[in-house]
This record gives sequence, structure tokens and C-alpha cells, in this order.
Amino acid sequence: MEVFYSLWFWIGIIAIVGIIAGVIHNSTNKKAETAKYVADAQAGGDYRALADQSLETNRALLQRLDVVEQRLASIEKTLTDIPQ
Repeated sequence: MEVFYSLWFWIGIIAIVGIIAGVIHNSTNKKAETAKYVADAQAGGDYRALADQSLETNRALLQRLDVVEQRLASIEKTLTDIPQ
């Protein structure tokens, strides 16, 4: 019974209980996170909608860049065709 009065015994018990609690807490968090990802993947997720939205944005941006490039080409042509 003298072992229960030892400070090192109680420090060891607290450490072991803390480690066990940490492992249980981590495993339940990982299980919930995995379940969330699985449910999201089964539902199709927002990834497809996000990809479609970014595709439309990229198309609009490319059209706008083509217009800017045409304007720059006409300005360059005007500047190079100046008679001296």
C-alpha cells in the first residue's frame, strides 16, 4: 500500500491516462473526419460545381484577354506604321 503514496506512481498514472485519452480523442476525430469525407465524396461534393464555375470564369477571362490582345496589336500596328 505504500506504493499509492508515492508521487512517481501518481505522475505515472496521470501520464498513462493522458496518453490513453489522447489516443481515444485522436481516433474519434479521425473517424468523424473520414466519415465526413466519405459522405462528401458520395454526394459528389462541391468539387464538380466549383470546377464548372472556374471553367466558366476561365473562358470569360480568355475571351477578355483575346480582346485586349487584339487592341494591343492594333495599337502596335498604328505605332509602327507612322511615316517619318
